Amino acid sequence: MAQEAAEAKIIALSTELKLLRKGLGIQAKTLPALVGEQLREVCGVGEDDNPGTVRGKVVETLRRLIEKLPDSQRSTARIVLGFGTGANERYTQRLERLGSGADRNVRTMQRRADDVIYLLAEAAYGAPSPYRGFSDLSQDGPWHTSALAVRLTLTGVAAAEVFETRRVVSHVAGLAEVEHAISLARPASTAGQPDLSGLGIDVVAGGEVHSVRMVSSSRVAFTLRPPQPLDAGDEHEFFFRIRVAELPSPFYCCTPEFPCESFDLNVRFDRAKPPQRVWRIDGEFSKDAQDPLTARKPLFLDNAGEVRTGFHNLRPARSYGVGWQPAS
Repeated sequence: MAQEAAEAKIIALSTELKLLRKGLGIQAKTLPALVGEQLREVCGVGEDDNPGTVRGKVVETLRRLIEKLPDSQRSTARIVLGFGTGANERYTQRLERLGSGADRNVRTMQRRADDVIYLLAEAAYGAPSPYRGFSDLSQDGPWHTSALAVRLTLTGVAAAEVFETRRVVSHVAGLAEVEHAISLARPASTAGQPDLSGLGIDVVAGGEVHSVRMVSSSRVAFTLRPPQPLDAGDEHEFFFRIRVAELPSPFYCCTPEFPCESFDLNVRFDRAKPPQRVWRIDGEFSKDAQDPLTARKPLFLDNAGEVRTGFHNLRPARSYGVGWQPAS
């Protein structure tokens, strides 16, 4: 009986996905209204979620499920559902494009599309939604971070160089700009605002940086532009460098505005003046991140004078990173 119930769920979800793939697929304006009961469950859609939130959850969940398919079927699944296809490319057009390379007719492509939909539905009940556990968070953003890797090098008493690789996933069609910001928390003895003349932000690969500006006494915002606008479900990776003539406080954190799936942090200290101690900052309120008295998990330098740590499923408005007590 359990097997029959599971099969019934898979078939029901397959039916809903077939409705979803029609027309423009995931790029359709009506997508939130087409999400059926089974798909809402799989994607962790709540009753109070607005249309933008529904779209974001569905697109991200389907993207993850596609990655679970064999390599030979991922491309088919993306085209069938409308990932990375033209903004006005309808389902029958996508099927024709799918079959042109192998000289197959639309009917054959339809069977392949049905097969891949079934496999997605099958995978859905073997993998939890990426948003389960995030039900209390706002998913209204136009994008989220799927992977963030930061390499921080402390090159002197206070100077620092940050290399950041950030992979973002668009929740909307035509995403042309990604707003980003970094916090330069002020030391307790200073009341002044950080000097932007000592800050260098350069995109090494993946786009351009624009509009560097102060948005608060300690927060610097800037705009990242990909080479071309991203469609819903598209991923794009930025690689950029930030140079700080003076690091105001002895810690480095990621405090995401939108959800972040993973964050890998490597800090390389000056081996001539290693810190007295180093600790992990894990999901704290930003105002507490620089508090050296809070009890935290200690981290230890390796022979190269580096520490590494990682985080998963970062919550918006919480801080994750590394703090340290400088050498005397």
